[in-house]
Amino acid sequence: HPYSSNLKISDLKMSAAQNFVGATVSYIDGNVTNTGDKTVIHAMVQVVFNDDMGQIAQRENVPLRVLQTTGPYPDTVDFNLSPLAPGQTKPFRLTFESLSTQWNHQYPDIQVTDVVVR
Repeated sequence: HPYSSNLKISDLKMSAAQNFVGATVSYIDGNVTNTGDKTVIHAMVQVVFNDDMGQIAQRENVPLRVLQTTGPYPDTVDFNLSPLAPGQTKPFRLTFESLSTQWNHQYPDIQVTDVVVR
């Protein structure tokens, strides 16, 4: 999507936690900045996890969701509920229920693949 170059991803942090059934859930948190002149109401990203040989261990296409911390627990919402205005930066979180055992535990490559603007 031509507008995807206007979304800048920064300040990545990775973490993991156990969910209520004992499985490990992995998170990538960061910031997304809209450097363009339109309001973003939806965005998809492709996340590529590599192995020790630099080959793709896992590829995921997931919605980019805003991290809201106003309630008792952090929650993620789509941009249609929390639009990203021109010049605005918001925190985001990507959630992964399982990651390949071949993953090299380095930060993955994240690329914006689709954007809906108004």
